[in-house]
Amino acid sequence: MPGHSHMLQSERSALETMQRLEGILASAMDAIITVNDQQRVVVFNPAAERMFGLPSSEALGEHISRFIPLRHHAAHAEHIQRFIETGDTNRQMGSLGAVSGLRASGEEFPIEASISQAQIGDERLATVILRDITERRAAEEAVLESRRRMQAIVESAMDALITVDERQHILVFNPAAERMFGVAASDAIGSPIERFVPERFRAGHGRHIDRFKEAGMTNRRMGALGAVSALRANGEEFPVEASISQVKVGGATLGTVILRDITERRANEEARDLLAREVDHRAKNALAVVQAVISLTRAASKEAFVTAVRGRISALGRAHSLLAQNRWQGGDLAQIVMDEMAGYGRDGHVEITGPSVALRPNAVQPISLLVHELATNAVKYGALSVEGGRVRVAWTLRRDGALGLVWEEQGGPPVAAPGSPGFGSTLVREVATRQLAGELDIQWPATGMRLTAILPQAAHRSELSGAGSVSPEAADDVVGASPRRGRLLVVEDEALVAMAVAQDLTNLGWDILGPAASIEEAHRLLTAGPLPDAAVLDVNLSGDLVYPLAEWLRAQQVPFVFCTGYEQLESHPAYEQWPRVRKPVDVQLLDTELLRAREAA
Repeated sequence: MPGHSHMLQSERSALETMQRLEGILASAMDAIITVNDQQRVVVFNPAAERMFGLPSSEALGEHISRFIPLRHHAAHAEHIQRFIETGDTNRQMGSLGAVSGLRASGEEFPIEASISQAQIGDERLATVILRDITERRAAEEAVLESRRRMQAIVESAMDALITVDERQHILVFNPAAERMFGVAASDAIGSPIERFVPERFRAGHGRHIDRFKEAGMTNRRMGALGAVSALRANGEEFPVEASISQVKVGGATLGTVILRDITERRANEEARDLLAREVDHRAKNALAVVQAVISLTRAASKEAFVTAVRGRISALGRAHSLLAQNRWQGGDLAQIVMDEMAGYGRDGHVEITGPSVALRPNAVQPISLLVHELATNAVKYGALSVEGGRVRVAWTLRRDGALGLVWEEQGGPPVAAPGSPGFGSTLVREVATRQLAGELDIQWPATGMRLTAILPQAAHRSELSGAGSVSPEAADDVVGASPRRGRLLVVEDEALVAMAVAQDLTNLGWDILGPAASIEEAHRLLTAGPLPDAAVLDVNLSGDLVYPLAEWLRAQQVPFVFCTGYEQLESHPAYEQWPRVRKPVDVQLLDTELLRAREAA
């Protein structure tokens, strides 16, 4: 029975093979579906049952299209037909790739499929191996969405983002970087980042980058380059604030720099610093003027002194308030006159007429003081001292741009020209002729005093001009007779401060030359006679800095001391350590510094 034994052995082997195949089908993690020539299911393993939510008893004999969404039926039939005929699909050999499946519940889901076929007797069978890639697709979508978000963040960022490789060649150049540097990303990508670094900083930039790559920090702090300079495509340098980070991607180290253009911020900071220095300077000047008012005021009694000082300081305060309201851009002349006359004139006793005139900032305080002194004098001695008196204040703009101001009194007691000028009349003349560089004419008809002041165009426009010459009367008031300490040039544009400093230094034995309110006036005084033994210089002369005059004095070996409200002389570093006395002026300290400077010369 050897033949029979051999047959039994073959059957057992076939059975074992069948059992192995069934075991493989049953244990496979992927769904395995076999269909016949009519696309009817003949094999539907347990993984397919779990995938489609359908027991094999219901699946067997069903057309394969039951497990495919309706909209894909035509394309699926085309793929299968091609595979049956040629063994190929329009994708890759035996692969359907990622397609869609349809669960028994009607839910669509993504699957990855491969197909093969076998001829068994007269029947050709096709087997599809399916893998549910729902989780993978979700993960891929999450990665893609994350990438889209990152791309959107990079593209919408207000700051420039530049990513470079290990050779410092640009890989990422976002739209903000394009706007900042004036270069398209297509032109920037692939080029070295140092093209955007000014040439004089490139060596230092390289050291920063090397240090950061090695230690994760620059010579500033972790990841921060701070405020540095960058270079636009047009060659313009500009300040940027920068931070840097690095990351390893696939074994390569990438560096990303985030840049913010701080041109506007730097300008604002500089403007704030300048404003702070200017406010400090103005405040100290104001204190110096108050100090001068107190020092120069003369009165017959303590009460009269207090009244005079209080009135003048109030006038200064009103001028300061008006300037503050107008952001230190100047003030309206009519407003100034009305403010100063408000406490003196009764209804109908004061007439104010004139066109709208905006005074420049440096003219507001002097004109306030001028009107105050005239009003005070009118109340004490002039037209406003009697019931029927009248004051007319009028101004016009002349064709040459000058401002003509007239103060005319009528109906008061008979008047006559004073024998010697007092402080009030001296202040009026100093303000009009020296501080405002104008012309002054005062007439004393018996019917009432008439003052005419012609003030230059610079008094009511932003342009600055040189001051006029010192009037002989004012010079006589401040020049002393004692030459014990030598001749001293005083340069100060604030009339009251100049008068007070000149008077105090005269009392200490200096022979005063000036005071001069401008560089031009100082040069006229210097060229009209022998050089002085020393000089005291205000730094800011109605907006002009005194340094050109200081250079001229240095060349002539004339020692000098700055007298200023500025804490630092940042605008001219050469004079940062130069002797100076800060306002309000301590005259004894100023005298000491002048003597020391003269001895060191």
